[in-house]
Amino acid sequence: MKTKRIEDLSRGEFIKADLYSRSNAMNGKYKTGQLGLEEFAKIRNSDIFFLEALQKKADLADKMIAETEAKGKDTTDSNIMKELGEEINAFFGTPIHRSESIISAVFESLMLMALYGIAIGIWGFVFKKNILEFVICGVIVGFIISLLFAFMIAFERTKERVRSKQAWIGTMWGPVVIIIGGVASVVLVIRLIFF
Repeated sequence: MKTKRIEDLSRGEFIKADLYSRSNAMNGKYKTGQLGLEEFAKIRNSDIFFLEALQKKADLADKMIAETEAKGKDTTDSNIMKELGEEINAFFGTPIHRSESIISAVFESLMLMALYGIAIGIWGFVFKKNILEFVICGVIVGFIISLLFAFMIAFERTKERVRSKQAWIGTMWGPVVIIIGGVASVVLVIRLIFF
């Protein structure tokens, strides 16, 4: 096998070389701590987003291993490394591929567009106007909100951060759509009963 010079490596190959060459990878601490950093050889070199997430996790692991050793604990003890691995995994989260974060962002955007389309569409019934125009306006409002907020999900590198952003968007914009649709529904019912 021909050896490549460092300047000839692609970005993905460079990250893999960095991960392979770390002392905690070579001495087996990543594997003992069950950090998911030992099987990156199967990852395509072109999956830079995922490899960068693993690199950040390795940086965190190296830092936490060094801090643990500075406290006088023996990180060659498998029990200590497993405990430390659980702490690292809980703190960093589970790395994901870019496609997963993009799909989550698209799903969140479609959900916002559908909900706002329905909520504002109810106002079409209230005003006895073209309902389709109101639905389209609602979809546009949902799309604008998506551009401002949901696109951020596409840049997250862990499942936990994606879920956190989705929950934040739901908490921030869910009540607004409920109020818009709820008020429209109440007005529509009142109109149907009394007028």
